[in-house]
Amino acid sequence: VMMGAGGLTLNIMSLGGLALGTGLLLDNAIVMLENIERHRTRMAEEPQQAAHAGADEVISAITAGTLTNLAAVLPFLLITGLATLVFRELLVTISFAVMASLAVALTLVPMLAAQFARLRFRSGFSRSKAFLAFDAVIECLVEAYRHLLRRLVAWRWAVVGAAFASVLAAWPLASSLGSEFLPQLDDGSLNVRIALPAGITPEQTDAATRQVEAAIREMPHVVSVFSVAGGFVWGGTVSERPGRGWLSIQLSDAADRPEWPSGRWAREAQRRLDALDIAGVRLAVRPNGIRGLNFGLSGNDFELKVLGEDLDTLQRLAREIIREIETVPGLAAVEMQDEDRTPALRIEVDRERAAALGLDVRQVATALRQAVNGAVPTRLSTGVDEYDIRVRLPREEVENLDRLEEVIVASGANGPIQARQVARFTLGEGPAEIGRENQLRIQRIVGGFNTADADVGAVIAEVQRRLATIEMPDQYGVAIGGQYETLLETEREMRLVILLAVFLVFVVLVVQYEQITNSLVIMTAAPLALGGAVLALWSSGTPLSSPAFLGAVLLIGIVVNNAILLVEYIERRRRAGLALEDAVVEAGAVRLRPILMTTLTTIIGMLPLAMGLDSGGDLMRPLAIAVVGGLLSSMLLTLVLVPCLYLIAQPAAARLAGWLTGRGGAAEAISLEDAAR
Repeated sequence: VMMGAGGLTLNIMSLGGLALGTGLLLDNAIVMLENIERHRTRMAEEPQQAAHAGADEVISAITAGTLTNLAAVLPFLLITGLATLVFRELLVTISFAVMASLAVALTLVPMLAAQFARLRFRSGFSRSKAFLAFDAVIECLVEAYRHLLRRLVAWRWAVVGAAFASVLAAWPLASSLGSEFLPQLDDGSLNVRIALPAGITPEQTDAATRQVEAAIREMPHVVSVFSVAGGFVWGGTVSERPGRGWLSIQLSDAADRPEWPSGRWAREAQRRLDALDIAGVRLAVRPNGIRGLNFGLSGNDFELKVLGEDLDTLQRLAREIIREIETVPGLAAVEMQDEDRTPALRIEVDRERAAALGLDVRQVATALRQAVNGAVPTRLSTGVDEYDIRVRLPREEVENLDRLEEVIVASGANGPIQARQVARFTLGEGPAEIGRENQLRIQRIVGGFNTADADVGAVIAEVQRRLATIEMPDQYGVAIGGQYETLLETEREMRLVILLAVFLVFVVLVVQYEQITNSLVIMTAAPLALGGAVLALWSSGTPLSSPAFLGAVLLIGIVVNNAILLVEYIERRRRAGLALEDAVVEAGAVRLRPILMTTLTTIIGMLPLAMGLDSGGDLMRPLAIAVVGGLLSSMLLTLVLVPCLYLIAQPAAARLAGWLTGRGGAAEAISLEDAAR
């Protein structure tokens, strides 16, 4: 309902959000139902009373947990950039689903728990041997954890030091992960670009394109080939270039060719096409990117922009750079963009002779332009439409160089003045188009990435190293664009988003509990989770990418839920009169079962995406790996670290409160209201 009201559609991102949130959606209901069941079975309460009491105990915890989930996502929705455009619907869908799960957990689950507890199931499942055996295992686990926690809290400082040391040890791995904007998707879509020398005829281009097409069709797993000779198709437009050819190739599904991923297929196709040795032909084979997702104006994943003024110098530098970087592992199909040359006529006016005849450059240029293109002195109106009346010389008068030189540009005292008398005509070649960016002339070098050999960050690092060996003239330079430029921008934004998410989650906790101490204890789950996410990405060989950063943002909101559940019950047991250490141990034993259940359901729900069972899930795989690794590490460390940290923080906060208020060593933690007084 909320997706419909928000104008969202069912697509790969919104469905991906539902897939990622499948396990997460159960957390609130699990916590609510488990606590109600504990009241009914352990405390022997009536079903309706158990539903009321059990729900009352955890309403605050699950509400705070849901609010932290939403607070972590909010900064991502406030920034701009390509990553936001790609993943906005995924995050909005997850947020809607979490809000719906909170509403269900607060209303429907307690009611159903009370009603179904009255029923007598004939199956007798609750008395079956399998159920009793499973329950016995959980009880043994709880008792073992109770005894372990009792011993660990006696060594609380050592436990805290060891936990943070293990997390800090994982952080250096982040620098070795590599980076990319999005994982390379193997949808079997590739293209071949063909470039022939200037002056080639469309018929020759067609013959070369057919030869390339025949070689491609001989390769395995080719489903279809679509060819264009004499230009190329891009973005719904057709560019007519006599010396250009373009092939679009579709391979079979990735599951049908496990030994032929698109990267390997492209390398083999490039090798076979190079072996054709077609005279003067340049060929480039590369996988297609995600349709509709373009990096920069060229639309290529890899892009270098050579900046300067002189076109010949730019192309010379571009060729030198290509020779230097084309052997970099991980780069594919490196070439100059818009290298096409077209026949051009250059007219150079002799200014001194023109001035002697009473002419200037503008007059000569205007006369030649009107001779070729014509002039529009007036328009013909029919009452309905208007038509230009164009006056020009007949085509046969200006169709070749000799006739064009005889065009009369003015009438002097000694008679008509022909163009040849004041200008020199030269036939040559010129660029098919001149690229500009920020008012500077540029020559683009484009290509693609084959991340099977190396990640984008490692490839660009090697390219930068080789560029440093090239001596650039004054007023010329090289700028890196394409995917790497987008990647740097995304990393800067994501670091800011993560910091804002941590801050907002902390603010939500402080407002919810009116205690800074407990909020800081709960927030220790965030660095634990991020360290685990880094370790999971490193162990699986997954580079840092936008989905991985997004997983880190989601983790910050998710992992504090367990700590909230634990710390809030510790507070309840303390208010019931238990000593500080006894309350911590008792709360850990009671909350172990729901913490295990919520964490494992979320992890299991994300395992299909994390395992990459389908090629369509590759886009979400880094996100799922980061979340699974972060949840595992935070669950294990939270069960040990949070109780110890709570025992350290509460006495320290009490001493600080006593010092601030002049009451000596107060026994309770300071609240915001007490601190204000």
